[in-house]
Amino acid sequence: MSENAAAPGIPAKVALTTIGVALPSVIYVIANAVVSEIVPVAQRGALLAIGTAVSTSAGILAPYVMGSVVEAAATPLDGFNTGFMICGIVMLAGGIIATAFVRPERETMRWANEMPDTVVRSA
Repeated sequence: MSENAAAPGIPAKVALTTIGVALPSVIYVIANAVVSEIVPVAQRGALLAIGTAVSTSAGILAPYVMGSVVEAAATPLDGFNTGFMICGIVMLAGGIIATAFVRPERETMRWANEMPDTVVRSA
């Protein structure tokens, strides 16, 4: 095998990384729809702002965490492999937690019981 030949698994890594980077961006649309569905009108704006603030904080934290992981590794390749593995585990854990606990119908009913009828009107 020559030095220039692609290592086995590189196309799979590129494909999975592309999918992994593209699919999570859907959450920005879905999160706003879920918040608007379950939160009373009076609190909707505040929760949408809080959700946006929390989700965009990754732009500050991710470069620092990935840079720290890459610098601590023996080689940059090992660092990036570890960093992407950490990212995948965090996303998987977040997905499992959301699947287990996010129930828009239950939250809508809970909010409807706690808020006056004039405020609960759903969009």
